[in-house]
Amino acid sequence: MSGKRKTRTELLSEVINRNVVTVSPTAALTEAAYLMMNEDIGALVVVDGGARPVGIITDRDLVVSAMAEGVNPDETTVEEIMTKDLVTVDEETDLFEMLSILSENSIRRLPVTRGIKLVGIVSVDDLIVVVATELVNLAMALSSKSKVL
Repeated sequence: MSGKRKTRTELLSEVINRNVVTVSPTAALTEAAYLMMNEDIGALVVVDGGARPVGIITDRDLVVSAMAEGVNPDETTVEEIMTKDLVTVDEETDLFEMLSILSENSIRRLPVTRGIKLVGIVSVDDLIVVVATELVNLAMALSSKSKVL
C-alpha cells in the first residue's frame, strides 16, 4: 500500500468514464443496437446536435420496448423509445451523492455534464468498485496500525 490518500479529484477521475458512446435521437434502433454490440455496452446517451444529453437508451429498452412490441427497428427512431426524463449530474458531484442519486432514482447509469454538455458517464458498478477499493484500503490501514495483544 502506498499510503498516499487519493484526492476527491483523483477518485472522480477514476470513476467517470469520459469515453461516452452517444447516439442521435433520429437514429434508427438498428443503429443503436449495432453501436451497443460493437462497443460491448448496455446503454447509449442520446445527445442533440450540441452534445447536450436529451435521453438514454438501454439494451433493455431495445428488447422490452421495441422487440416485445413488434416495432420495425429499421423504421423506429431512438427518440421513440428512449428514456426522456434523464437524470444527470455535474462533474463536480461527490461520489456518495452520485450513489444516492442512482439509488433514489432506481437507475444504473448517470450521464455527467459540465454545464449542459455531456462529459462522461458513471455506472453504479463503477462507483461500487471505487467504494469497495477505498474500504479495503481503510481496512488495511487500520489493521497495520492495530496491535495484537
